[in-house]
Amino acid sequence: MDYKDINKQAWEKIIEEVIVGIVLFIGLVSLLYSWIDSLFGVIVGIPILTFLGILASFIVVYAIRVFDKG
Repeated sequence: MDYKDINKQAWEKIIEEVIVGIVLFIGLVSLLYSWIDSLFGVIVGIPILTFLGILASFIVVYAIRVFDKG
């Protein structure tokens, strides 16, 4: 295996993780908004919602990275 192939695979993995994180962030923000709104009956502010979405997305992507064997 060539050194360039290893770098290419690392960049591909980073791009995949970024895409997964973005999709998770968008999905989790909408899910968290509806869940918090229906459960507590409060309208959540954008900064709190954004922070919760980023935190949850980071945790999931980090778990994927830790448990990925390939």
